[in-house]
Amino acid sequence: MSIAMAKRSYFNDPHCGDETSYWQAGSSVMLCVVDGLGHGEHAETAAKAAIAYVGDHLSESLPDIFAGCDAALRSTRGAVMGITVIDRAASTLTYAGIGNTEIRIIGEAAGRVVSDSGIIGGGYRRLSPRTVPIAPGELVIMFTDGIANRLDISSYDGSVRSDLQHFADRIIEDWGRKTDDAAVLIFRYESS
Repeated sequence: MSIAMAKRSYFNDPHCGDETSYWQAGSSVMLCVVDGLGHGEHAETAAKAAIAYVGDHLSESLPDIFAGCDAALRSTRGAVMGITVIDRAASTLTYAGIGNTEIRIIGEAAGRVVSDSGIIGGGYRRLSPRTVPIAPGELVIMFTDGIANRLDISSYDGSVRSDLQHFADRIIEDWGRKTDDAAVLIFRYESS
């Protein structure tokens, strides 16, 4: 599996409120990016709690995971979160998000899938998972708002894109905001 993650804390604080993770089960891969509100220790606590909750509830549906995580984070400052489920058997990508995390699909099905508004741990009105096809070789880039939303990877040549960890590190370096924590997760889809 081709995946890379990178993060950077605000002013090199020892605590980073932005987290990423992934899990694989059978032909499915779940990708997650979380931004604890603000930055510092309390943001990190919220983000890590969200990642732990998702990891403990992988067999549940996306609406159930988000609802349960929302309840579990009530005692924290809250977070925003995006989850992508790649079904390699069906060659589909399903994304759901609450708050201002972003996802970009780079390839034939290029585009963005948007998140719904709200805060995990503070409530939200709706969750609208969206499923789109995905083809071998396409890239999925998920990131927090610590990465500028005008992110444009068109200037990165094949040598940068071929090494996903180098690619993730470059995005943090080139597009990371100096005023916030930042995290990015990159996944290259390969059929099962």
